[in-house]
Amino acid sequence: MAFLSFLYKYGIWISVPVFILSVLLLVRCITGVIKAEKETRLVSLPLLDRQEIDFALEGSVVLCMEGPILSRRFANLEYELTGPDGRVVRSRPVLFRSSTSGLSKAIMELRVYEIAQPGRHVFESRGPGDERPSDTEHRMVFTRPHLARSMAFVLGIVFSAMLTIGSLVLFLMRVVGVK
Repeated sequence: MAFLSFLYKYGIWISVPVFILSVLLLVRCITGVIKAEKETRLVSLPLLDRQEIDFALEGSVVLCMEGPILSRRFANLEYELTGPDGRVVRSRPVLFRSSTSGLSKAIMELRVYEIAQPGRHVFESRGPGDERPSDTEHRMVFTRPHLARSMAFVLGIVFSAMLTIGSLVLFLMRVVGVK
């Protein structure tokens, strides 16, 4: 109880610096999650039956679909990535599909591929059927895995937003004189 009395007594002096720091942290976390999304993007491809991709590094890559919100264009498609040696690249479905959506577009993770050797790979998507006028809005995107980094930024956003609101409430309580 003494801690709460201390907070209330010095509320104005505590809330102002906490508010400023929490707003700065909030801005940093929001820009960080946007920057993480952009930094991990490797290549963006149109929705075609077959195309070639150069992967410079080995390791995990995530296949994502990008298109208008609520689009059904990717339904029932199957994907295959063939390495430079002619073997099919080992893949698995994404366990926790993360999706990002803006005002008009959405991106959703589909599969994780393990690139064993860098070089020219062949990416095939089976089942897109005939071309449609809206195909220019649909893309296949390869990224590096970034779910853990994004989740850390989201937790930072939640924590800093709580601090911002809490410090604002404490400041207003002291200014108004609520007891």
